[in-house]
Parts: sequence; C-alpha cells; structure tokens
Amino acid sequence: MKKILVTGGTGFIGAHLVKKLNALGYSLKLLVRETSDITQFKDFTDIEYIFGDVQKIDSIKEEIKKTDLIFHLAAYTGIWAKDKSIYYDTNVLGTENISKIALDNNMRFYYMSSFTAIGPTPPKPVDESYEKEHFSMEYERSKYLAKRKVRELIKKGLKGTIFYPGIVYGPGDFNIFGEMLYDITRGKFLGCPGKGESLACFTFIGDLVDGIIKTIGNDGTIGEEFILGGENVKFGDYLDLIAEIAGRKKPRRFPMSAAMLYGLYYEIKAKLTKKKPYITRPTLKAIKYHRAYSSDKAIEELGYEITPLRQGLEQTISWYKNYIKNHQGK
Repeated sequence: MKKILVTGGTGFIGAHLVKKLNALGYSLKLLVRETSDITQFKDFTDIEYIFGDVQKIDSIKEEIKKTDLIFHLAAYTGIWAKDKSIYYDTNVLGTENISKIALDNNMRFYYMSSFTAIGPTPPKPVDESYEKEHFSMEYERSKYLAKRKVRELIKKGLKGTIFYPGIVYGPGDFNIFGEMLYDITRGKFLGCPGKGESLACFTFIGDLVDGIIKTIGNDGTIGEEFILGGENVKFGDYLDLIAEIAGRKKPRRFPMSAAMLYGLYYEIKAKLTKKKPYITRPTLKAIKYHRAYSSDKAIEELGYEITPLRQGLEQTISWYKNYIKNHQGK
C-alpha cells in the first residue's frame, strides 16, 4: 500500500480525507505545524507526523521524499487576516514549494484548489475549461495564482491533478459557510444579505473525499482538472432549506447596503481585538456573484456521485444538533 503525504490534514476537508484514507488502510504522513490539533487522530494507527510549514520547506524535504504521493490541501482560508501577505505566502508560494518537490522526485501530486480559482460564472453551470479572472477577496486571488503555478509545473512534467470543490458542507465544518449553517440550526443567524438570488454550488464532504480517492492510481487523471461539485441552487433557497430541516424560521432578508455596514463594523472590531470577524465587506461582495459549476467530467471519468442537497444537509444538521446538545453551557 502506498505511503501518502497529506498537507492541511487537520482542516475540515483534510480531516475527513485522512480518516477515509486511514480506514482504507493507507499509510499516512501528515505535514502539520507544532500548534496543529492532532488529537482527532490520537486513536489512529499508521499515521506519522512531519512538523513543519509549506512556506519553509527545505528542512523537511527529505521526509517528504519518503512518501509515494502527495495530497496538498494546506491553505489559509480565513476571510480576514491582519497581514494579507499570508494568502500569497501560504496559498501560492507554499503550493509552489511542495509541488516542486513532487516534480523533482517524480511524485504523484493532487492539489485541492477552489471554485474561486475558476471565478464567477453566468447562471448556466460551467465546466473546467471556464476561467474568469475576477477577485473580491485576497483568498480568491491567491487560489487563482496557485492554480496557475501548478499548471505551469504540469507542463514541465509534474504528475499533477487539480480538484475544484464547490462550497463544501458537512459534519464538523466551522468555516464561514459552516458557521452560517450552524447559526441557523441554533437559531442565531443574522439573516441573508440581499435577496439571495445568486447561484452557488454546494459539495457534500463525503462526495468530495470519495471523488478525490477515486483518482489514486489512475494515471489517466495526470494533468487533468476536475470540478467535484454538487447541486447549484440560489443562496437564499439554500439558507431556507437549512432552516426548514432544522425546524427554524426562514432567515430574513436585509438590504446589501445594511450588510455592508455590518461588514465594516466587524472589520473595525477585528482590527481592534485581533479576533476574526464574522463577516467582511469583500466576503459579501463575493457572494453576490453566480458560482454555478458542472461536475459532468468527474461523473463520466471518475464515477463521481452527488448526494442530494437535502439528504446531505439532513446528515449535517443532525450532527450540529448533537454538537449543540453536547456543548450547552460550555
């Protein structure tokens, strides 16, 4: 069985991937920071840890070389940063660093990009050939540039595959969209900014992980790019569906102008307290655009399967309800 290196293995997507790979019997090495929380893997066997950072790769090159293939998921995904250079340093330079090691050692390289690297779309779903260079957030810009770096190295011989998930949801998510889902479930969501008419593509975490794993050992996917998405629905309808399943009132709509004031308030608060903001103005600008993507290529070539949105949300909301029950008063 191949030895796999995973970067970003303690993140939301990464943790689900690590757990599935471990269950399938793969021998794993996780590139983690000294501050990373690895307690979720404490009962797992056949997992080793490399303590380091994708930004400073020289000291851990030899350890990385001892693996057979790399899943690169490490990224800075926050909607705000005190120093914006972290987006470029982690997402672009970090990706370039580790992909060059893969190239120099003829290693298989799987890169987790983002729908934001493809860009805003028309209402009709687009495929992997589409690209729009438009950025509302530094995160979007960095993922676009990182994708370009990987493409350049693939042309030079990197055995790479690029994945584009939609907005990923599922049990255990407390990123920006996960927090929205969590807040609706517990009845503390502020509301939907604007009318919620923009389309968004939602990927269930289990589908994403299964789709990624289907490419292991498949040389036909070298140099290929795959959208691993799900249903495309209006953002407001998505929020309403969450509320319906959770047994809550539909989120109210409020003017985007008011939402922008909220965003400004949270940005100022973040600068003063150094704590991450709940929402920002660039994030609000980003959700005004359509993000409709087609997974037809992955379905046809990988046997990728899409869990119906309602079914995936039912599983996810059930997890959040249990979480809320177990953490009351904490």
